[in-house]
Amino acid sequence: MAVDDKPGSRLLVALIDEHATTDPLRVWAAVPVDDGDLTKGFHDITYRAFANAINHAACWLQNHLPPAAGPFETVAYAGPKDIRYPIIAVAVAKVGRKLLLPSPYATAEAQAHLLHASGCQTFIHAAPFRSNVETVLSNMQGNKVHALQVPELSDWLREGPSPHLQYRKTWDEARTDPWMIFHTSGTTGLPKLVTYTHQMMASLDAAELMPDAHEETMNRHFEKKRWYTPLPSLHFVGMTVALQFTVYLGAILVVGPAGAGPTGPLVARDTLRYGKVQGAMLPPALIDGLCGDAIGLECLRNLECLYFAGAPLTRQTAEKLLGHVTLKPAMGSTEAGAYFLQIRGEDDWEYYSFRPAMGFEFQHTTGDLYEPVFVRQPRLERWQQVFHVYPELNKFHTKDLFSKHPSKPGLWKYVGRTDDMIPFSHGECLYVAEIEAEIAAHQGVSGVLVGGQGRAKPFLLVEWKDDDLDQKTRLEQLWPVVEHANRRCSDLVKLTRELILFANPSKKLVRTVKGSVSRRESEQLYAEEIERLYKQ
Repeated sequence: MAVDDKPGSRLLVALIDEHATTDPLRVWAAVPVDDGDLTKGFHDITYRAFANAINHAACWLQNHLPPAAGPFETVAYAGPKDIRYPIIAVAVAKVGRKLLLPSPYATAEAQAHLLHASGCQTFIHAAPFRSNVETVLSNMQGNKVHALQVPELSDWLREGPSPHLQYRKTWDEARTDPWMIFHTSGTTGLPKLVTYTHQMMASLDAAELMPDAHEETMNRHFEKKRWYTPLPSLHFVGMTVALQFTVYLGAILVVGPAGAGPTGPLVARDTLRYGKVQGAMLPPALIDGLCGDAIGLECLRNLECLYFAGAPLTRQTAEKLLGHVTLKPAMGSTEAGAYFLQIRGEDDWEYYSFRPAMGFEFQHTTGDLYEPVFVRQPRLERWQQVFHVYPELNKFHTKDLFSKHPSKPGLWKYVGRTDDMIPFSHGECLYVAEIEAEIAAHQGVSGVLVGGQGRAKPFLLVEWKDDDLDQKTRLEQLWPVVEHANRRCSDLVKLTRELILFANPSKKLVRTVKGSVSRRESEQLYAEEIERLYKQ
């Protein structure tokens, strides 16, 4: 079936097959030759190989999934950070199901909640994830979910052609069909399901229809470059890079090794270096780590574009990069998708310029802080994804906080989340995100949490990188940084030595899929220790 060539009306699933037919040797992705030794380089995956792997996976699903009880029955998948995620995502659409993508960083209880809430009947998984899946299913309390182990990636990438499963639906027939189910991070509670339709997975293509599409925008940075992000494809950002950057904008996905856990600076450095990456989207903590290494810094400076997302980037780190690489902030949310941005000058590297078609209204919260709110407008329906997720709403509060540029209207600096505002028993509030970021920048620290809601004073929970120092020495090394951070605080809410707790090396702080500290779950993990801290 021919694919509509009009931007905004092109189905990803069908367009992959179109590319495989019209330009079969075009490169879709580059994967490590050897996950354990990135110096061996990367192997190209063409669109012909990608489409063939999708068909192999779709045939396997047809042959192994139990009969569906209804349309778009949910299938969950868990596996290593390899290209089986996008392959399975497209294959699931071809067989008329939808795909749930539970984060392995979520607790077994949270994952079981996601399976139950989505009506999942089958949990497919890669071999190394068998025990994880069994643990999750043991939390299902009587709900029967069938577990299936998928083949190795090499089985689907084999050269022999597979039977071709054609996706026959048109844009109008498929655009509102459910396709992938992502979920929120669960930082402040159980994760919430967010179902993406085929139209929502064409958001970057739809951005080409915006009135200001002729101006310099993020899409122009994304197109026709080799792109890397450590965020896995189970996250909407990772899947957007894997499918939308590539299929719509002609980018090439560079995939790092499929190791467990968040990507560290050394792995990221070698992926950038040997994967010949031109554009990267990285969390600030990882950029900090790369800038602390001479080769890592060189790899970042050799990029054409570097986007940071998930938190503010420190000026100290930015100054090492400005003048060498185009440095810009990126933003989005699971519910609203990628935020559409205009590109401004290098001097404004930490400021966002939101495109008018997003329909933002900035509402004052406190001090010099503002919250962007999506306001539903019929003429902007195509670009306001959040109202497809929540059709009952006319406004959606992002819970993000920004400050205005001191002299340039329309430019906004991200400061943090409304969730990062901690109220105390005496009525004083403390905005903790900037304090946490400052303390986390200490070379010995790998994670920070400031809390104390409803109490008289805040506590500080610190995860130390190495366990070869005693607590007294750690405190001596950390205290000057804490004192400096205290300059942001009124006397009522300053951090004190007595309320500093160092995490047990065997009990790491809980992370979200983005690698940031999960506030609620980490505080619950250390509830007893925190309580003792206040009683001593």
